[in-house]
Amino acid sequence: MNKLSLYTLLILSFLGLSKNFSPSEQKTPLIPNEKVLGHYFVGAPLSVVLTENFQIGFLIKTYFMRLKVVHGFKSPEETIVRTSKEFWEKNNKNVGMSIFRRDENKQEESTVPQPPGSLYIGNLAFGRWGYANSGEKIWKFHKPYQHYSRIFGWLDFIPNFEFYTKMKIHLKNEQAFYGLNDEFGAKGSVTQKAFKGRIGSREFEKLTLKEFSRKFIKYPTWDHRKK
Repeated sequence: MNKLSLYTLLILSFLGLSKNFSPSEQKTPLIPNEKVLGHYFVGAPLSVVLTENFQIGFLIKTYFMRLKVVHGFKSPEETIVRTSKEFWEKNNKNVGMSIFRRDENKQEESTVPQPPGSLYIGNLAFGRWGYANSGEKIWKFHKPYQHYSRIFGWLDFIPNFEFYTKMKIHLKNEQAFYGLNDEFGAKGSVTQKAFKGRIGSREFEKLTLKEFSRKFIKYPTWDHRKK
């Protein structure tokens, strides 16, 4: 076996062992696709917002999602889950979006990407329709739920009735909806401000092969001179 082959074998063996015995591999829940979301998150009403997509690893990568779980009647919570490369890549554009929802009354579930907070817009238990000074029909949360706009990262955005109508049409047709003017999602104007620093993939180990080898691998001394 030549030197290059030996070094390659050592590196791959190390990476494989590191991945298998990594705490993140053993303890972080695995959600490989959208079909598992309904089994993992219980309760209603409930909305799951993707707040960050990131990956860890050098040559062998592990893919993660940071999710904010917003319940109707208790404080929101965050969780980190492992996922497949396919599901991770599929949702790169959905940072800041709700990727799972469960309605309390009908117990209906949906994995169609929608703006954060979409589950609660139009639900009279959480708010009401009113009118702005311009005469435009807008959504207003009841006082106990006014903090929801902050939780969902709306900033100064206020949904109007046209937004709500288009959102419902997209949901019925199982089409992702990013807002009337693409305010939400990784490329959305509102999301980019609210989730600054979390947009796009982030690698927590950005090492070159040379740096990795120097840090983890001890090379044997090869001396071909004849004694």
